[in-house]
Amino acid sequence: MNKALITRENLLTHARTLLWKHGYSNVSLRQIAAAAGVDVALISRYFGNKRGLFEATIEGAFDLPDVSSREALVELTVELFVNHPRDGQAVSVLNLMLMNAQDEEVGGLVREKQQEVMQSAVEKAIGDRTQAALFMAVILGISVVEKTLHLAAIGQYDTPEYEAQLRHMLNAALSYQL
Repeated sequence: MNKALITRENLLTHARTLLWKHGYSNVSLRQIAAAAGVDVALISRYFGNKRGLFEATIEGAFDLPDVSSREALVELTVELFVNHPRDGQAVSVLNLMLMNAQDEEVGGLVREKQQEVMQSAVEKAIGDRTQAALFMAVILGISVVEKTLHLAAIGQYDTPEYEAQLRHMLNAALSYQL
């Protein structure tokens, strides 16, 4: 890999961490450049502007592995939640959505990509639009509870109790009938 590609990937890595963790409007280009250890002008060179950089960070972010059934989707989701690193540097597509979906400048793009890629894949696997929306609400809800409220009755992420609680909520979303 040549120096330009290494620099571009370095910028993307640091931008993804900062923009997804703190939100688009809360992070400056200078902060990203400083974290990457490069001159801020290189962001313009490789990405055009801040929005171009943000757009590059979300390429492929909403892609899901192929899941052919509701059960496979539940198992994949539980596995991802249980095994996702909880250190201060770990970011996920959930961070991206929670911190950026309401942003004035990029919120529409985040919501559009989530619907177009992730939500449509979830709907396809589940076979019901309302149940798929509830499934996503469970995913976002447990993430918010884990990061902010720290409810004592919700098990720690690395326990069988947490896994059972998450599986129960996901299956409850899938059992919804109007």
